[in-house]
Formats: sequence, structure tokens, C-alpha cells
Amino acid sequence: MKKETLTVETNKHGTITYRNASGRLHNPDGPAVIYSDGDKWHYRNGRLHNANGPAVIYPDGYKAYWINGQRHNPDGPAVIYPDGYEEYYINGKLHNPNGPAIVYADGYKEYYINGQPLNKAEFKT
Repeated sequence: MKKETLTVETNKHGTITYRNASGRLHNPDGPAVIYSDGDKWHYRNGRLHNANGPAVIYPDGYKAYWINGQRHNPDGPAVIYPDGYEEYYINGKLHNPNGPAIVYADGYKEYYINGQPLNKAEFKT
């Protein structure tokens, strides 16, 4: 199998980008954008995507999971902040059938199914 050719550029700020033959951000083997401050963004064919982990990673611990350009993580939160704030997404919609879809750092919780907000009384586990 022939490996695709990627264009790799480094700008004056030290940001490294990988692009496919169509000019879209793309790197099947790692992040397609690596910022000089350490932020890493994974893209496939111009869309945020990483099937093996978070697609956006910051050095401070922030992580965001994306599949085909949509926030998505069937195995846990899709957005994680270092202070404990979390958001659960499936196919780009806030969704957690097993608990809150948003958990704030102070412990406050919000419940969503398929992007629709529920009050805790409506939530069925």
C-alpha cells in the first residue's frame, strides 16, 4: 500500500501543519497541527478527528474527543478541563444515558439525551 504524501510546513511562530494533496489539514499518524505552545490538533481530511484518543490536547490537561468533525466519545466525556469540568457528547450532541452530560467543576450537573436538556426528575437510569 502506497503511503500518501503530506506537505509539512512550519510558520514563523513555530506552528507545524500537515496537509494532504487537497490542501486540507491531515495527518493519519498524529496531530496535523502542533502549536509552539504544545497544543496538538488531530485532523483527517480537514475535519477534527482521532479514533484513538482526544483530537485536541493542551499541555494544561484539556482534552476534546472528535470523530469526523463532531464531538464524540462513547466511552466517557468528550470534553475534559483540568479543573474537573466535563461534557459528554455522542455524534456532536450532548448525550449521556448513564448520568449527567455536563459536570461542572463545583459539582453542579446537567442532564441531556440526544442534545435535549432534561431535569433530574425526567432522567431515568
